[in-house]
Parts: sequence; structure tokens; C-alpha cells
Amino acid sequence: MDNKGVSLIEVIVVLGLLALVITVFGRLNAVFSLSVSSASLNVRANAVAVETMEAVRFLRDDNWGNISGLSPETDYYLSFSDSDKEWHVEYSNPGSIDGIFLRKFSTRSVFRDSVTGQIVSSGGIPDSNILRVDAEVLWNDRGNQKNYKLTSYFSDF
Repeated sequence: MDNKGVSLIEVIVVLGLLALVITVFGRLNAVFSLSVSSASLNVRANAVAVETMEAVRFLRDDNWGNISGLSPETDYYLSFSDSDKEWHVEYSNPGSIDGIFLRKFSTRSVFRDSVTGQIVSSGGIPDSNILRVDAEVLWNDRGNQKNYKLTSYFSDF
């Protein structure tokens, strides 16, 4: 019996399977790379949001009026001055961070339940010594608008 034809078919089948495996691994590598890239942007956005809260904390520590005088529920931006090594509140967008991220923050009044003293989302009496600060970081990830938000409360104590 002549086995030369069977060997040629086996080689073609093996080459086909090898091409399929290489294609699958190539696609997995591409998906993994995109996933790592997105995760990296998420981590960086988190860091920018945390930095925003720290900058607002520095502004508060310098003078409570730096944040208590801001209009509630209005978007504000931050810039850092190299000359005086201080954060400043901006009323217009100073541009993106690293050409990727837009950082903004807003303040909201805080209200407390008159009986329990707990912070409430509606009703209650205003607490002029506490502000809620919402930091938001926005960026575009392969055509999809992404955002990361942090909320914290700052007091004048």
C-alpha cells in the first residue's frame, strides 16, 4: 500500500490547524492588549480623581472660602501653578490632562435631618459648615465616553 497521499493530507490538516491556532492566539493577544490598555486608563482616571479631591482639600485647608464661596452644582476646573506651587479654581476648562482626561468638580450644599442630625438627600436644614464635593474625570476610550466619579464631604472644622 502507498502512504504518500495520506502523509500529504496529514501535513495539510496540521498546517490548517496550526494556522487556526495562530489566528486564535493573535486575536486573544489583541483582546488582552485592549483590556490592559482600558484598565490602565481606568487606574489613571482614578488617580486624577483622587488628586482632584486632594487639591480641593488643599484649597479648603488654605481657606474655607476657597470652596464655600463656589456656586453649588456648577462645574469648576483645577490648575496647578508652578510659580507659586498652588492649586487654583478655574471657571473654564484649562485643557485636558496628558491629552486624555478632563477633570472637573462641583460642590453641593449639605442638609441634615433636624431630629437625628444625619445627612439627608432632601429636606432637612442646611449645614453651612459642610460641603459635598463631586469630582469627575472624563475620557474617550476607543470611541466610548468613559467617566470616573468620586464624592467626599469637606467640613470647616
